[in-house]
Amino acid sequence: MHSPYPTYNSRQLKQAVEWFVRLQSEQSSHEDRRLFETWLSKHQNHAIAYAEAERVWVSMDDLKFIPIPALAEARTAKPSKSSASQLASLVLFIAATGAAWLEYSAETVQYATQVGEHRRIDLADNSHIDLNTNSQISVKMSLLNRHVQLTQGEALFEVSHNRLRPFTVAVGELQIRDIGTRFNVRKQPQGTTVSVLEGEVELSNGNSDINKHLIAGNQLSYSESSGFGQLQTAEANRITAWVNGQLIFKRTPLSEVAAELERYHAVQFSFADSKLAQETLSGTFDAADIDPFLHALETILPVQAKRNGQQIFLRRMHKN
Repeated sequence: MHSPYPTYNSRQLKQAVEWFVRLQSEQSSHEDRRLFETWLSKHQNHAIAYAEAERVWVSMDDLKFIPIPALAEARTAKPSKSSASQLASLVLFIAATGAAWLEYSAETVQYATQVGEHRRIDLADNSHIDLNTNSQISVKMSLLNRHVQLTQGEALFEVSHNRLRPFTVAVGELQIRDIGTRFNVRKQPQGTTVSVLEGEVELSNGNSDINKHLIAGNQLSYSESSGFGQLQTAEANRITAWVNGQLIFKRTPLSEVAAELERYHAVQFSFADSKLAQETLSGTFDAADIDPFLHALETILPVQAKRNGQQIFLRRMHKN
């Protein structure tokens, strides 16, 4: 599936830079402007390429004081012919060299949460990341890219969209590219689940050419052993309840409920029998306090919860 957003190729960008350089010249004429308007109208990508040429020119101000080898020489080099094409090539060389240096030298910042902790991270580009319990990410913000690596746990992303500065999230070999989005990513031993709440993301696998677009209201799982799973509906309220300190279960087996609570508390559940572990539970509960949950569990189901330190033993209550 192709991206719904038009883009440009390297030839179109070079043409755009040539036009930008020509129009900045004192020798620029009305005929130049007319020919530029004709070129601009020939293809929808030309306007995008020209906007990028303007951005490249502005970004060169950011590169003035960067001690990049050979860059100073390139800035002061005088082409043997003062053609727009040669000047454009020089501009692109300077921008590419400087951008590569900025990309290389950009700082990577690590963020983490402890068991039961929730942390909100405000990025410089006005994007936001909510980090769930026992989670770890690294963030690298550069001139041209915004990259997040989720190494453990779960995170909710609210991205300030900028097509010229992609926002990507990597979980192992899975790459998630933002297309104006609010989305949740959860990494588990069996794989990663991506849930889109607003907008759209593009998913890709570094080992293949498979690209999948995921729109709001849908979620998709991925594992490195079996690839992409089946498309499912994303229940936004349930998926993001943790941001507000809640857990929502909907006919969820007790074994899964226990595993979820173990993410938020330093406890370990065990069951008296396997059939009890398959009993289901529905309701909204406070993620921060386990004792009210255990009391509610005993009220809702014929279950007795016996706690001994960090161990919680569940057994079925039998009627007299």
